Amino acid sequence: MTAAAPTVARHRFGVEGMTCGACATRLERVLTRVEGVEEARVNLATGTATVLGPAAEAALFASTRAAGFVPVARKAWRAAPPAPPEVGPFRLALVVTLPLAVLGMLHLHDTWSLATQAVLATIVLVGAGGSMFKRAWMQARVGGANMDTLVSIGVAAAWGGSMWEWVRGGHAIYFETVGVVISAVLGGRWLEGRARAQAGLALQAVAALMPDTATLQRGTVETLVPAESLAAGDVVVVRPGERVPTDGVVRSGESSVNEAVITGESLPVRRSVGSRVLGGSTLHDGHLVVEVSAPAEESAVGRVVQEVMDTVSSKAPVQRLADRVSAVFVPVVVVIAAVTVLGHALAGHDLAHTLLPAIAVLVVACPCALGLATPAALMVGTGRAAQLGVLVRDLSALEQARKIDTLVVDKTGTLTLGEPAVTALLAVGGATEEALLTAAATAERFSEHPIGRAVVAEARRRGLEPVAPASFRAEIGGGVVAALTDGSEVRVGSRGFLGLEAAAEGTSGGTEVYVARGGVLLGSIELADALRPGAADTVAALQAAGIRVVLATGDSAGAAARVATETGITEVHAAQLPGDKAAMIRRLQAGGATVGMVGDGVNDAPALAAADLAIAVGGGADAAQETASLTLVGGDISRVRSAIAIGQATVRTIHQNLAWAFGFNVLAIPLAAFGQFNPMAASILMAMSSVLVVGNALRLRGARDELRPAPPHRMAPRA
Repeated sequence: MTAAAPTVARHRFGVEGMTCGACATRLERVLTRVEGVEEARVNLATGTATVLGPAAEAALFASTRAAGFVPVARKAWRAAPPAPPEVGPFRLALVVTLPLAVLGMLHLHDTWSLATQAVLATIVLVGAGGSMFKRAWMQARVGGANMDTLVSIGVAAAWGGSMWEWVRGGHAIYFETVGVVISAVLGGRWLEGRARAQAGLALQAVAALMPDTATLQRGTVETLVPAESLAAGDVVVVRPGERVPTDGVVRSGESSVNEAVITGESLPVRRSVGSRVLGGSTLHDGHLVVEVSAPAEESAVGRVVQEVMDTVSSKAPVQRLADRVSAVFVPVVVVIAAVTVLGHALAGHDLAHTLLPAIAVLVVACPCALGLATPAALMVGTGRAAQLGVLVRDLSALEQARKIDTLVVDKTGTLTLGEPAVTALLAVGGATEEALLTAAATAERFSEHPIGRAVVAEARRRGLEPVAPASFRAEIGGGVVAALTDGSEVRVGSRGFLGLEAAAEGTSGGTEVYVARGGVLLGSIELADALRPGAADTVAALQAAGIRVVLATGDSAGAAARVATETGITEVHAAQLPGDKAAMIRRLQAGGATVGMVGDGVNDAPALAAADLAIAVGGGADAAQETASLTLVGGDISRVRSAIAIGQATVRTIHQNLAWAFGFNVLAIPLAAFGQFNPMAASILMAMSSVLVVGNALRLRGARDELRPAPPHRMAPRA
């Protein structure tokens, strides 16, 4: 038996004080140097740091503080986006800046006017902008620089230059610049914070799948405790309308339980003594006393939540360029500002025309939008995917999803339910379908064979409740024999088992069983692996988007042909061994196709590994264990459409955000350096740039399963 891979220690905690991409990049470097850290990832959009490795949490917190930030302890699987910043400083800046701006625009050079402007500008600088100077100083002490550094240098220069001009009796005074820049920056941060909190709603919805509290029972005493405090062996009580706090086994009680958040099945299932229940499922009636089998973070839904949080905290390949730029951005901007001052001074410009362009450069260049462009889109996109039942395990899968032009699909357990269902009844000799099905269901009443269970299920679906036979005997490879209470005997099985003449193998792809009562043939029942709901619609939507759908199965040609006909797939490969499927995918790739594979992750593992995009179909308990890049939670094949669509939309949004963030700085910095707009306009533009990036990401909250046409490709030969 292959040993299980060791679990890597993980720490996740909140970080306060980050204001731009440079902050996140710097903190990553600092945390990576802590002993025991194997990998560190800092997410500006969620305000969290994720560290892999056996490092001590105290050491991580100490390093975070030393880097100029504030660590905040959070439950690893409950990490939530940061709350919007306080509105108090922004209000103060706004109230004081309004009269300051009016006096500045009137250009009154009377002593009282200049003195009033100096006082008001100082109030804004110290009262509203003090926190920015404090954070800038904390960064400077450890050799760092961020957005606060740029803004602080800019407004300090505007305030100091204006004070110097006032003292020497000059008129190049721009106190209002101090107020407007600080007000715009604080207002932009407040709007950005609100937008980031909105962007995190999808993640909060995922975490909300697990309840915050549980009713712990010890003897006859019940106590309300935090759900995350539960341990294996604890006993909890769950009442109607409440969520099961974590996975466990029912010790007493009975209830209808809705497990849709885990399995995708909307119909409630009955759970009684001995039944397993999944955390996050909701009770409809009755009550259950459940013995906990796993802590909340290790439950089925807990692992799904953990995977979503891990995915959001990781970095997509498309983000690497932004990180490299953010790492050197602030020092480069300071140099550009210094060169701007020198250039204007050499050109003979006065103080105002020398200082103001440099201040505009410092303010407009703040890399907030650049730092938020990718993580904001990933946070909303992966959260939305989780809401739609798609677990994103690898961010590169989102980029691959938009390139997929060929999708290879497994049959059993993927397009079909993997269990037989009755598809046709053929009564003979004057018998009715009702008599045929009732006799067969009665004979199969105690059968554990999938065919027997399917026959009984079909009878109950038609309102025919089978009675218990007087005796029951199953013969392996043949069928069943049951004696009814009236003394007659019913036999269900193959033609040979019933002593009928052999017949040619059918071509319907199904299984046919025959039913006889008292030696008289009543007819036959045809069963086949039932198609998953939505499978045909999903295939049609993929084909309409230009994606080539190929069916590959280990089943017979007849079974494959039946499913292909029902779903509208024209390219079919039957009797494929696991290695055959992988080889077929490689041939498609060699022909120029970008191939996705959808399978159940067991016998399809080689094919999933060979594909450009691996999509596993599984239940909630399996979702966190699959190695596929994307997992369709609950086994709903229709979610493959959502998976590809969300991937397309998320990557499209990331590219839009990065194009705007890079383009804005590339254009704005030279314009500011040449004096094309003043610091006040620069501060407003900078703030709106960040809000625009997050606002664009927020559009993903409404993303649906609308597929864009597949990219043009060189069609691979038929494999």
